[in-house]
Amino acid sequence: MPGRELALEGGHRFSVYRLVFRIDELSDGRSRLRAETLAAFPGAAGRVYRLLVIRSGAHASVMRRMLAGYRRP
Repeated sequence: MPGRELALEGGHRFSVYRLVFRIDELSDGRSRLRAETLAAFPGAAGRVYRLLVIRSGAHASVMRRMLAGYRRP
């Protein structure tokens, strides 16, 4: 469906990534916003970065906070 997915691609010194936001229609007239992150961490520096940012849980915590900011009361 048009307008139901937004993909952002980027990279920096330690990774190449894609962040995809999806909006799902729910049966009761509400919507759900989901986010998916896909990334590659090339080289030794990438492996260290992945360990510090991804495996530590820091990335998941930041993503949860970001998505919670879009919740309607």
